[in-house]
Amino acid sequence: MSHTAGAFDDALVLDWSAAASPTLGDDSCWVAAGALDTRGAITTTNLSTRHETMALVDERLQRSLARGRRVLVAIDVSFGLPVGAASTLQLAGAPGWRAMWTTLAERIVDDERNANNRFAVADQLNRDAGVRCFWGRPVAPAYDRYGCLPVRDVAVAGLRPNPLPRLRRCELLAGPGVISNWMLVGRGSVGGQMLTCLPHLERLRQGRPGRVGVWPFDGLGDSGHDVVLAETWHGLFDWRADRSTCRDEAQVRTTLRTLRSLGPTGVAALLAPESLLDLGASARVEITDEEGWTLGIG
Repeated sequence: MSHTAGAFDDALVLDWSAAASPTLGDDSCWVAAGALDTRGAITTTNLSTRHETMALVDERLQRSLARGRRVLVAIDVSFGLPVGAASTLQLAGAPGWRAMWTTLAERIVDDERNANNRFAVADQLNRDAGVRCFWGRPVAPAYDRYGCLPVRDVAVAGLRPNPLPRLRRCELLAGPGVISNWMLVGRGSVGGQMLTCLPHLERLRQGRPGRVGVWPFDGLGDSGHDVVLAETWHGLFDWRADRSTCRDEAQVRTTLRTLRSLGPTGVAALLAPESLLDLGASARVEITDEEGWTLGIG
């Protein structure tokens, strides 16, 4: 079925959490849901676990798809790492983003109470590659066995230093406050969020073959899929005027409200940002094969 580029009927906006136990409020999972083609209500739901969050997402997607409606899913999680990550970490498969997503889906265990093995997986990835890429783990005796995953961003004996940059191209354009995805613990801990989220997204993608597209890996612009997953950063949108229960709720509401205000033409422009299109051909290939891009940087 033909459609206007950037025309989505519904949107889901997620604020993710790498919490190791069920939690609500700040630094937990929030989902904002609403139509993009109307001015109807925006609903927000606070979930205590990642499994509950993805169950809600799946339910919402099923409801929209059954009605023939397209859905844009915007998630505040990095979809990729700096170009060369898959090769450096010796991950099998191509392109690089798919090798990363598949590997994490195979190795990360994240149970229904948020207990997960992300530190063990990161330690093993560093160890197998012989390169200290990821860093950051809790300071506690139980984690001392992860000798290839240092507590801080320091060298590790027996491992080569990380040859890759701290930030991706889009993150360099995002302005101050961006944290490296190599960092797995601490305030922001975006790396921990990435390791816990991408396995869930990979299973979501595999569960609906041909219907779920991942932007920009499935092509710059609107790929035309029934569901499009897009990385975002809620800090790009001014959420401070929103009177919600906490910052995270305000941010998901504001991001959805901003997407709605743009209309199809504006959303289409976000999916084909000028700053990305202005890059050379080789850089664009590296971004669509591995690094990814953040919706709203443009």
